[in-house]
Amino acid sequence: MLAPLLFAAAVINVTPQDTYAKIEAAQPGDEVIIAPGNYDFRVYLTQQAPANNPIYIHAQDPSNPPVFDLGAQNVEDAPGSYTAGDRGRGCWQFSGATNITLESIVIQNCHSSDYDSAGIRYYETTTGLIIRDVLIKGSDNGLTGGSQDSEATVEFSEFDSNGNTNASQSSPTHNVYIYGGTFTMRWSYLHDPTQGQNFHIRAEQALIESNWIEHGKSYEGDLMTDDDFSGNGPFTQSMIFRGNVIVQGTPANHSQIIAMYNDEGQANLTMHLEAINNTVIAAATQGALIHVSNADGTTMSAIMSNNVLITSTTAYLVEDTAHGTMTGANNWLQTGTPPQALTGSIFGSAPGFQTALAYRLDTGSACIGAAAAAQNEPDTEYYLDDKTTREYRVRASVKDVGAFESTTTGPGIGPYDTQPPLDGGVNFGDGGTTSGDGGIASGGDGGTTSGGDGGTTGGNSGGGCGCGVASASSNVSFGALWIALGLACGRRARRGSAAPQSGRGTSAAKPTTC
Repeated sequence: MLAPLLFAAAVINVTPQDTYAKIEAAQPGDEVIIAPGNYDFRVYLTQQAPANNPIYIHAQDPSNPPVFDLGAQNVEDAPGSYTAGDRGRGCWQFSGATNITLESIVIQNCHSSDYDSAGIRYYETTTGLIIRDVLIKGSDNGLTGGSQDSEATVEFSEFDSNGNTNASQSSPTHNVYIYGGTFTMRWSYLHDPTQGQNFHIRAEQALIESNWIEHGKSYEGDLMTDDDFSGNGPFTQSMIFRGNVIVQGTPANHSQIIAMYNDEGQANLTMHLEAINNTVIAAATQGALIHVSNADGTTMSAIMSNNVLITSTTAYLVEDTAHGTMTGANNWLQTGTPPQALTGSIFGSAPGFQTALAYRLDTGSACIGAAAAAQNEPDTEYYLDDKTTREYRVRASVKDVGAFESTTTGPGIGPYDTQPPLDGGVNFGDGGTTSGDGGIASGGDGGTTSGGDGGTTGGNSGGGCGCGVASASSNVSFGALWIALGLACGRRARRGSAAPQSGRGTSAAKPTTC
């Protein structure tokens, strides 16, 4: 558990016999302890706790966590204090709340009549939100939220089989869908969304690090246009994607793994993505680790360094090279992969993994000691695999290519272990500035940006934004094809529906979103 709060005002004990009122009554400094059992109500939190006197909500026994399960009823029909039209958008909603930690609970089966609910939703200027050791599964979306000034950190959490195939293919559902602000996700397990992507991010700055990510339904994830830009800019968005493991299954769109795309056609926008020290098991030879989908002329840049990319022989794709650039070095690539702008590539038929541990380097691997120096190297690595999940280790060094260092040893560090100090910040280069501490127990670096799901050539139709139908061998850019086919990527009306009390728009305020 976290250390006792310095200015704790009260301890609030919640049992299955209680209602949402006890949780919602928490004030700055309070500790809310939730007993094991099943809970069938919604929770709505707006408290603005200061950073030095946060609200801490957690399980009485993390090994037997409370389960918030609304069963067959829609979220909007479940008991709860919030009565506005967007009450069905999340089982737990944080509206303008600050400095709240939610830890060690299970949230499942959160559905709405519009197929757009979520286990957790945060919006307005919610900041200092920490989601730790939380499992969200079987809901329309796992986590949604974020506005221009929001900030949230997810650690040690799992997103399992979220998504709703009843949702429109032009507005698909995802395991994680962030609309804007600053977002960090680390040491978590994302897998098997039933629609869309594992992560669909529109934040201004996003840091996705040391996670295990597998079996995206359409593809794995993307950076798309922030939902809250206004005025003439200039605007920037950046994502740092480092130290992650991606294992693809049978995605509907097998021609891209991570996409970057200005789906709003936002003028004066620059987007930047860095993929550093990841291990990626692609589904098909045409699966580009990064797809710079900028056929519209949006200025984009990407860096690919020290990654292991297996099966695919397409390292990356840039649609408009006059406005999009790729740099990077020392990636392990399958023999026959065109390196294009990438330097120092290491080619082979197999990177030399151990047989006993998933995707760890074996003695003699060409990846050992072959990493190039990179600005935003990972300082942690995921521990262990898709069976022993949601832990990490401090990376001994960053001399090896891929998500794991051959010299890193010791047991995994979980959410209730002593957290070692980490680096305290990352540099977003073209996409922003150094992020500060995210207010987490580990002292690690804070939020970052995300954004965009982009279309690509290839892949099957269906599967959300970027699910183009051109063949992998087509020379037609996806952007042009998308326009020709009239496959506009609509905006999800995520700010609320009829007569919301939150002050965010209405269902008619914007078309719906990918």
